[in-house]
Amino acid sequence: MATNPASAPNRSLQFVYASMAILQVVLVCEFIFDSSTFGMVNDLFQLIDEQRSGLLLAELFALGVLFVDAVVRFDQLQRRWAHCIGIAFFACHWMFQMFVHFLSSSYLN
Repeated sequence: MATNPASAPNRSLQFVYASMAILQVVLVCEFIFDSSTFGMVNDLFQLIDEQRSGLLLAELFALGVLFVDAVVRFDQLQRRWAHCIGIAFFACHWMFQMFVHFLSSSYLN
């Protein structure tokens, strides 16, 4: 009995995965670099700070989509362990951001 592989919108999932990776790099750079010295980069970091709650919510939805996709299509993934480790890294970074956002919005202002 032949089974059909689970169909998935590969390009859109690859876009979500790539955009999450780019976003994580930008957010790590926000912690590393001094934003007051760069001008345009400072504007980007201020925009991120102003929209932090919405960004965290969008990241949570993207993580949910990537996690469910990894569970459903685990056997069809080519680099399954790298894919799952990437999702775990995104989840850990999201939890760290959520914790920092909670602290800064509740106690430090």
